[in-house]
Amino acid sequence: MNCLRSNICLYICVLFFYINGCTAQEEANASNDTLLIRLREGKTENEGRVEIYHRGEWGTICDDDWNIEAANVVCRMLGYDGAWEYLHSGKFGPGEGDILMDNVQCTGDESVISSCQFNGWKNHDCSHHEDAGVKCNKRRLPGFHRNLQTGDEGLDFIRLKPPRGHRKRLPQLDGYVEFYHQKKWRKVCSTGWDLNTASVICGQLGFPRAEEITDRSHYLARARKKHYYWLSNITCIGTENKVSQCKFQNVDTSAYNTCPGEPLITRCIPGPKYARGNFKKGGKRRKHRKHNVLSQKTIRLKVGSAEGEGRLEVMRSGRWGTVCHRGWNLWAANVACRELGFGTAKREIINSYFGAGHGPIWLTDLNCRGNETQLSDCQHGYISTSAEGYEDSELTECNHEHDAGVACYVPQFNANQRIRLVGGRNPMEGRVEVKIRKRWGAVCSNDWTIKEAMVVCRQLGLGFALHSLKDVYFFPGSENITEIVMTGIHCKGDELALQFCPSDGRRLSVCGDPHRSSTPFAGVICTELSPDLMQDIPLLQQSLHLEDRPLHNLYCASEEGCLSPSAEKMEWPYGSRRLLRFSTRVWNRGRADFRPARSQDQWIWHQCHGHYHSMAEFTHYDILDLNFTKVAEGHKASFCLEDSECSPGVSPRFDCDQPGGGVQGIAVGCADNYQYNIDCQWIDISDITAGNYLIRIRVNPGTLVAESDFGNNEVICNLQYDGSRVWAWNCHIPDDFDPEILLRYYTSEVYP
Repeated sequence: MNCLRSNICLYICVLFFYINGCTAQEEANASNDTLLIRLREGKTENEGRVEIYHRGEWGTICDDDWNIEAANVVCRMLGYDGAWEYLHSGKFGPGEGDILMDNVQCTGDESVISSCQFNGWKNHDCSHHEDAGVKCNKRRLPGFHRNLQTGDEGLDFIRLKPPRGHRKRLPQLDGYVEFYHQKKWRKVCSTGWDLNTASVICGQLGFPRAEEITDRSHYLARARKKHYYWLSNITCIGTENKVSQCKFQNVDTSAYNTCPGEPLITRCIPGPKYARGNFKKGGKRRKHRKHNVLSQKTIRLKVGSAEGEGRLEVMRSGRWGTVCHRGWNLWAANVACRELGFGTAKREIINSYFGAGHGPIWLTDLNCRGNETQLSDCQHGYISTSAEGYEDSELTECNHEHDAGVACYVPQFNANQRIRLVGGRNPMEGRVEVKIRKRWGAVCSNDWTIKEAMVVCRQLGLGFALHSLKDVYFFPGSENITEIVMTGIHCKGDELALQFCPSDGRRLSVCGDPHRSSTPFAGVICTELSPDLMQDIPLLQQSLHLEDRPLHNLYCASEEGCLSPSAEKMEWPYGSRRLLRFSTRVWNRGRADFRPARSQDQWIWHQCHGHYHSMAEFTHYDILDLNFTKVAEGHKASFCLEDSECSPGVSPRFDCDQPGGGVQGIAVGCADNYQYNIDCQWIDISDITAGNYLIRIRVNPGTLVAESDFGNNEVICNLQYDGSRVWAWNCHIPDDFDPEILLRYYTSEVYP
């Protein structure tokens, strides 16, 4: 039976599906005329989880077979000129309702997504953690007029508006509660203030708590003014993560002043990071006050590509550890977000979406009501007491492949409106231009590093930095802008905006080198995913040992600068050097491959060793005294970055044993091994005396290659040397511990 595209045919197909063989594809075609589509939970309107409306309900699409062709169809349905990226694995969080489509296969030319091949409505084998998403090009199709229904989409656009005569400040902490509906900001009719309702409103605005405005004179003075209203009598129990989950009533939007009470007003209390006292005019951060709880935090987020999202870590007994996703839900995520100083949770995230953590797993089987002040107040089934936290037989379902994460609502600073990328080949790259004192200008690249680039990419909502670009001449500026408006920028990498990094301010310094003709403009290339390197600590600690090596075996090592300067004064080839040798294994626990800082045509051939160096320094080694003064050092160039070993189920992809040095890198889930018997895998300690020291090993020491987290690149061990033997203990990643614990480590002078 050949069904036509009509509603009559649709009902015939449904009624006689099994009898006459009407296909699911024909059923889909019959309903194309009324198919609705929307994007949810994106940071901007052109990205999000794909949801479609079919037979009276909204549902999602499974990511099986999801590709750029399907994303192009979705984006064109929404009025955009195609897709920039397709996303999978619930990137924008798990949806609700049914999964309506699975195994969607498009050619890219279809006008609606239901014209593509798929399994049939609601025929799937997926969970909502496999929901498909898209990022659409920002360019709109000419003549497109959006008239698709979007359910309760207006409840996602909320703000606080100050009373007339009061200057708007960011973040805005108090004001009329307004929602955007039918192209207007509309107020909420209320018969009184309620803490639970206000807490949900403030939570969606990115603030952890709410309080009543007691001095209402500024608001009541204009209470008789006619207002636009949309909602009335919002009633929340306080555990919801957004207003759309509360009870409310709609009011007549065609008339003014349809409220028998008064407009709803409230005040939100910001988290410590967003308190106005922590910022100066002009964007520079103030030093934190002594009472600021940021210095005593016991919960944090790691490796997120945007503010308020990442892998969740909690501190117990002075050490950071992760949370198992068993029992992890939106109520627990709400508690975590508020404890972090953010608002409520946009979504809870499982299966180590942000990359696998390490160390203890402190919490699992969380059972939160949603109104607790911290995660430790929730019931939980297990607290790790072992070194790694997942060796117990009861935790076979909890390892670091199951770390929990979260994405929280954060206060709006509109920081992305004060920065832009121009001249790039795509929206993810370009020359950096910032808006300073109401005028746009370029940024000087004299001190431009990957950390400044990280801030730019996060500020723009473009993920991580891939490259920081200096002297950018190949990206043309906009509006013929050549003026430099920012110089001397030095970021830590976690600032909210480039304008909050220390800089020269209004007193600009000289930019560029007068002896060079290239332009000193800064640029960036951003990326959605990033690698994350971490060392194998047990292997390092177990492999440390001494070797006295004859000089006649060290010619190549001397040529590479792997010996102390005193070695040059010796009578070669007579004598020897005392070497502290060890093995290193460097894992890539991130979500993108780690590639060398240099392109292959820039690799340096080392004739003596007979190999290429793809990075001049992949690992740096230091011996420090207990005052952290350097007494000896060494380094290892990356003569071969490859997948020496991989986690179960991961196949190696990088191999150096090919002409020209092969294809070098470390794939996600793989490790590069340098055994202790390789040249330069040591520190020359011939000149140091017996005593107690620290050994520090850093990978990617110059941060030349971008990573999602540089905090876990460094390992420090206590080291005792008696002149002929060596002992190492307390090997650790400093970022994993409370500073007081580290102080005890570094002052320990006796081998335990």
